[in-house]
Amino acid sequence: MWFMCPHGMLRAMEPELVFTVVNLLPMPIWLTWLLAPRSKLARLFADALWPWVFLAAIYVTLIAVTFTGPSPGGSFSSLAGVMALFDSEWGTLAGWVHYLCFDLFVARWIMREAPDAGYRLAPILVATLMLGPLGLLLFVGARRWLVPTDRSQMSPAARAQRRARDT
Repeated sequence: MWFMCPHGMLRAMEPELVFTVVNLLPMPIWLTWLLAPRSKLARLFADALWPWVFLAAIYVTLIAVTFTGPSPGGSFSSLAGVMALFDSEWGTLAGWVHYLCFDLFVARWIMREAPDAGYRLAPILVATLMLGPLGLLLFVGARRWLVPTDRSQMSPAARAQRRARDT
């Protein structure tokens, strides 16, 4: 894969290096949500869109590399075709970035839905980090316990967020 380096020259990046860098990108967000879920930084991450736009841009780039490179038989129309896409390092990396982006986006939705849940969200967020859809199912199942319906029980920030969403 080719990227422009600061000196204006093109240089190749190896899939393993891209994997390492991309894997580290969401970690500050996950750590903030797990260790300081009610902090201003946690709210800032939950309200932001740029981390997901950045991961999505990386994903689109990797998909372009996958489809323009050698990937005989790769397609989305059959299981064998999808498996062929993952035969390529770049295709597997694109799939991994897809997981990173969407699992983190689900966690963002959870953080926005239950801003006052604090550390009670930790097991659900860990499940979302490690097993995406399981975390989503756990949150949906525990939502009534985690999200107060009575506005008087909500923090001012949560009330403002709910008011903005309801208008």
